[in-house]
Amino acid sequence: MTDALIRSAPRPANQIDDSDIVWRQFPGYDGLYFWVLGVNETRQKVDLYFRLAPGARCPSHRHVGPTDTLVVEGEHRTWERRDGDWHLDQIRPPGFFGSNEGDHLHSEEGGSEGAIVLLAMQAVDGVIWETFDEDENLVDRATLADFQRVLERQHVR
Repeated sequence: MTDALIRSAPRPANQIDDSDIVWRQFPGYDGLYFWVLGVNETRQKVDLYFRLAPGARCPSHRHVGPTDTLVVEGEHRTWERRDGDWHLDQIRPPGFFGSNEGDHLHSEEGGSEGAIVLLAMQAVDGVIWETFDEDENLVDRATLADFQRVLERQHVR
């Protein structure tokens, strides 16, 4: 198939529809929401949609294990800490795919229209991510068990 044929191929009329999702707010963080898609304890994996309101920024954290990220819609901004200060690292448009092996301290922010991001995260010893305060002290951990409880409640609604 040539590039010209691929570019002119029709696109699906159906696009992501989140109208049936009851977004859960991350406790204590305005403008940050999630929806758990699945938890696989055997593979130590959590898949979820992460929704960021325009300009909403999450606290500094690190995904403990390997993480794949797909920007579904909007603009996803990532920040990294260098020399004791936060710096804009990437501006990720829809369709951006990235992965890392874990243990990467960062923060994330929704662009001018917000963002929906698909995260596929692998745990290490049951821990998905760790959250830190401004002095880089550990303040919280999110585990497979936490996400399993949320997933069970989602199905009960």
